[in-house]
Amino acid sequence: MNYQDIYTHLKTAGFDVYSLGQHRGECVSPYIVLRNNGSTDALSMTGTEYELLLYYPVKQYSSFEDHIESVKQHMNRLFPALRLVDGPSAHYLDDDVKGYMTSLIYENFKLSKINQIERT
Repeated sequence: MNYQDIYTHLKTAGFDVYSLGQHRGECVSPYIVLRNNGSTDALSMTGTEYELLLYYPVKQYSSFEDHIESVKQHMNRLFPALRLVDGPSAHYLDDDVKGYMTSLIYENFKLSKINQIERT
Protein backbone atom coordinates (compact mmCIF):
# COMPACT_ATOMS: atom_id res chain seq x y z
CA MET A 1 0.00 0.00 0.00
CA ASN A 2 1.52 3.31 -1.04
CA TYR A 3 0.56 6.91 -1.83
CA GLN A 4 -0.50 6.12 -5.40
CA ASP A 5 -2.70 3.21 -4.25
CA ILE A 6 -4.56 5.47 -1.81
CA TYR A 7 -4.87 8.28 -4.36
CA THR A 8 -6.28 5.91 -6.98
CA HIS A 9 -8.62 4.28 -4.44
CA LEU A 10 -10.15 7.66 -3.53
CA LYS A 11 -10.30 8.93 -7.14
CA THR A 12 -11.99 5.74 -8.33
CA ALA A 13 -14.65 6.21 -5.64
CA GLY A 14 -15.43 9.67 -7.02
CA PHE A 15 -13.67 11.80 -4.42
CA ASP A 16 -11.92 14.97 -5.62
CA VAL A 17 -8.30 14.30 -4.59
CA TYR A 18 -5.19 16.48 -4.83
CA SER A 19 -1.54 16.28 -3.87
CA LEU A 20 -0.04 19.04 -1.72
CA GLY A 21 -0.03 22.39 -3.52
CA GLN A 22 -2.26 21.30 -6.41
CA HIS A 23 -5.64 22.75 -5.41
CA ARG A 24 -6.16 26.42 -6.23
CA GLY A 25 -8.92 28.81 -5.25
CA GLU A 26 -11.83 28.65 -2.87
CA CYS A 27 -13.49 25.49 -1.63
CA VAL A 28 -16.70 25.35 -3.69
CA SER A 29 -17.09 21.56 -3.39
CA PRO A 30 -15.58 18.94 -1.05
CA TYR A 31 -12.03 17.85 -1.79
CA ILE A 32 -9.22 15.87 -0.20
CA VAL A 33 -5.52 16.71 -0.08
CA LEU A 34 -3.44 13.56 0.37
CA ARG A 35 0.01 13.79 1.87
CA ASN A 36 2.71 11.41 3.02
CA ASN A 37 3.52 12.17 6.67
CA GLY A 38 6.76 10.18 6.63
CA SER A 39 7.96 6.79 7.77
CA THR A 40 9.47 5.26 10.87
CA ASP A 41 11.59 2.13 11.06
CA ALA A 42 11.32 -0.12 14.07
CA LEU A 43 13.21 -3.39 14.13
CA SER A 44 12.27 -5.07 10.87
CA MET A 45 9.09 -3.08 10.15
CA THR A 46 8.46 0.24 8.42
CA GLY A 47 5.39 2.29 9.30
CA THR A 48 4.26 4.98 6.86
CA GLU A 49 1.64 7.59 7.73
CA TYR A 50 -0.69 9.13 5.18
CA GLU A 51 -2.80 12.14 6.09
CA LEU A 52 -6.06 13.03 4.37
CA LEU A 53 -6.89 16.72 4.71
CA LEU A 54 -10.63 16.99 4.14
CA TYR A 55 -11.97 20.36 2.96
CA TYR A 56 -15.65 21.27 2.88
CA PRO A 57 -17.45 24.42 1.67
CA VAL A 58 -18.10 27.01 4.37
CA LYS A 59 -21.83 27.26 3.60
CA GLN A 60 -22.41 23.50 3.89
CA TYR A 61 -21.05 22.77 7.37
CA SER A 62 -24.18 20.89 8.47
CA SER A 63 -23.29 18.00 6.14
CA PHE A 64 -19.53 17.95 6.87
CA GLU A 65 -19.85 15.08 9.39
CA ASP A 66 -21.62 12.90 6.81
CA HIS A 67 -18.84 13.56 4.32
CA ILE A 68 -16.17 12.65 6.87
CA GLU A 69 -17.99 9.41 7.65
CA SER A 70 -18.24 8.61 3.94
CA VAL A 71 -14.48 9.03 3.49
CA LYS A 72 -13.77 6.89 6.58
CA GLN A 73 -16.09 4.12 5.38
CA HIS A 74 -14.48 4.10 1.96
CA MET A 75 -10.96 4.09 3.39
CA ASN A 76 -11.94 1.20 5.66
CA ARG A 77 -12.04 -0.98 2.54
CA LEU A 78 -8.24 -0.82 2.59
CA PHE A 79 -8.09 -2.36 6.08
CA PRO A 80 -6.00 -4.24 7.27
CA ALA A 81 -3.33 -2.93 4.88
CA LEU A 82 -4.11 0.59 6.06
CA ARG A 83 -5.64 1.56 9.39
CA LEU A 84 -6.99 4.79 10.87
CA VAL A 85 -4.72 5.91 13.72
CA ASP A 86 -5.89 9.49 14.35
CA GLY A 87 -8.81 11.69 13.52
CA PRO A 88 -10.94 13.25 12.66
CA SER A 89 -9.10 16.21 14.12
CA ALA A 90 -10.89 19.32 15.35
CA HIS A 91 -12.68 21.15 12.54
CA TYR A 92 -11.46 24.61 11.75
CA LEU A 93 -12.33 27.29 9.24
CA ASP A 94 -9.57 27.87 6.70
CA ASP A 95 -10.15 31.48 5.62
CA ASP A 96 -7.72 31.14 2.71
CA VAL A 97 -9.97 28.65 0.91
CA LYS A 98 -13.26 29.60 2.58
CA GLY A 99 -13.83 26.05 3.75
CA TYR A 100 -13.74 23.87 6.83
CA MET A 101 -10.91 21.41 7.28
CA THR A 102 -10.25 18.31 9.34
CA SER A 103 -7.79 15.47 8.91
CA LEU A 104 -7.65 11.69 9.10
CA ILE A 105 -4.33 9.91 9.60
CA TYR A 106 -3.80 6.37 8.34
CA GLU A 107 -0.81 4.11 8.76
CA ASN A 108 0.44 0.98 7.10
CA PHE A 109 3.17 -1.36 8.22
CA LYS A 110 5.30 -3.55 6.03
CA LEU A 111 8.48 -5.54 6.31
CA SER A 112 11.41 -3.16 6.05
CA LYS A 113 14.18 -3.57 3.51
CA ILE A 114 16.41 -1.72 5.98
CA ASN A 115 17.88 -3.25 9.15
CA GLN A 116 17.83 -6.74 7.68
CA ILE A 117 20.60 -9.31 7.70
CA GLU A 118 21.55 -10.16 4.15
CA ARG A 119 21.42 -13.85 3.45
CA THR A 120 23.99 -15.20 1.05
